[in-house]
Amino acid sequence: MNSFNPLDLVASRESMEEGLISLARNAERTHAVLAAAYFAVGGANYAVFDVQIFGEDGVVLSLDEVESRLLGKKEILGQPQVYRVELSVGPAVRLHAQCQSEGVLGFGKRLSEGISYALLVPQTSDVLLATMTWRAREHGDQLTRTANALMSTLSFVPLDTEGRPLSGSGSPSGT
Repeated sequence: MNSFNPLDLVASRESMEEGLISLARNAERTHAVLAAAYFAVGGANYAVFDVQIFGEDGVVLSLDEVESRLLGKKEILGQPQVYRVELSVGPAVRLHAQCQSEGVLGFGKRLSEGISYALLVPQTSDVLLATMTWRAREHGDQLTRTANALMSTLSFVPLDTEGRPLSGSGSPSGT
């Protein structure tokens, strides 16, 4: 908050703080293991990025099943773009879609755009879901490039119970 020039702000400090608190609560509610918020120079919320890890004991999903679950989200509008991509840690499903949030009593619905990458976590039965969403549609191309660039840096490093890299996993991808 202190890094913003007060003269450049288009949003009040209180509004920014409330927005950050709301984003943090949402990350906690969705059990995000990583959450980031991007702000424009004037302090307006630009985009949100989060990473979640899902899994059920004894259930191993295929990429087809993961894709089906992604496409089953009721918030998706129109025809989403779905691709299979190869990341440094393995194959993933990439979903680029427009979504509509639910409003209270049918009021306050908001349109957003986002990109989700879902991949099967190597050596586990878990699914990693990384999502960047935004409402600033005029910056969609730039944010799409940013989301793609973030995902290209993803690496897999197996850890022991103390959080230390397992021996033999010296490379960033663990392979």
